[in-house]
Amino acid sequence: MVEARQQAWKLTPFERWVESEELQVIATHTVPDIFTEPLDEWRRTGCRAALLDLSHDHQKDRMVTNQGFIRYLVEIPPGGTFRAERHMYEEIFYVVEGRGAATIWYDGGPKQTFEWHEDSVFSIPLNAWHEIYNASGTEPVRLYGATNMPGIFNLFGSADFVFNCTSTFPERFDPTDEMYFSGKTNRLADRLMEMNFIPSITTMLLDRWVARGPGTNMFVIMAGGRLICHVSEFPPASYKKGHNFGADSQAKTPRGGQQTDTSYLFLSGEGYDLQWAPGAVPGPGVDFTRYNFKRGSLMSNGHGGHQHFNPSADPARYLVFRPGNPAFTGGGVRAGDGSAQIEFKDQDPRIHELFEAECAKNGTTPSLPED
Repeated sequence: MVEARQQAWKLTPFERWVESEELQVIATHTVPDIFTEPLDEWRRTGCRAALLDLSHDHQKDRMVTNQGFIRYLVEIPPGGTFRAERHMYEEIFYVVEGRGAATIWYDGGPKQTFEWHEDSVFSIPLNAWHEIYNASGTEPVRLYGATNMPGIFNLFGSADFVFNCTSTFPERFDPTDEMYFSGKTNRLADRLMEMNFIPSITTMLLDRWVARGPGTNMFVIMAGGRLICHVSEFPPASYKKGHNFGADSQAKTPRGGQQTDTSYLFLSGEGYDLQWAPGAVPGPGVDFTRYNFKRGSLMSNGHGGHQHFNPSADPARYLVFRPGNPAFTGGGVRAGDGSAQIEFKDQDPRIHELFEAECAKNGTTPSLPED
């Protein structure tokens, strides 16, 4: 009886939907190059795609480890479309390659169409109909998407509700607002603004922020949703302070919980991350693992400490799609728990020694870190 019960509840509602869609799942920690990552057919959408289940700590009894928030790659064929749909989950896209347009509407209302191109970012308003078009007849379009789809499927347990609910959310999307996808911005605070369409994420202006080392930063609330676009950049031959030390993956993700890893996509620069096991605090004799990055690398920071390094001659900019709209969390934008951050003066001497060696390989002069 116990074995039969375990078999009956082996898959979550989200996993059952993924299985029914025959959607490819890539379970990994790092995607070295999102430009070239192979994708499989996703028949319902008319595209090729892969679900990116990014984690250091994949659960052996799960088809998909990340059950709260997840990412995927989708490729629209030349002259094709990501077929029209609406859904009760939020979604943000970064245009990896190509150009095209998207049409957004509610039943019985006016349609809005806007154009996008490589390096653009846009968000789909909650439960609005949308169809995404490839403007090229010869080249595919590749999009990197992030969504809270797993949590919504697991909450309602009904694909019919997720895709066929008729509710609209006018407080998030006004179809008569012709400026909605124009790229206009609404500045809310330092390092925080609202914007529904970003023409170019690599040239978007950021605010100075040095709490975690040299660099700039911006949080963008898109389509009034819980998910935000978070962009950070740090200069050539520099690095950030290590942070998130002492975190425990088991404490953060209890049995039956909805695990969500934060992942960052590097848009420029070439360097590496150092990452520590959950619960580890760096110091002499404490092991760490190195992961290299370049433009197009996508990696999970895991549930332990991590630190970003850019020994190259170009600024390193990275993009994070994640939950974080303070209107839903009741909290502002802040650096986080300072006790989980290692100041430069307190870090393991091996950290800076390794960075100096990497700068020498790149022909750059390392910036001296200052607290």
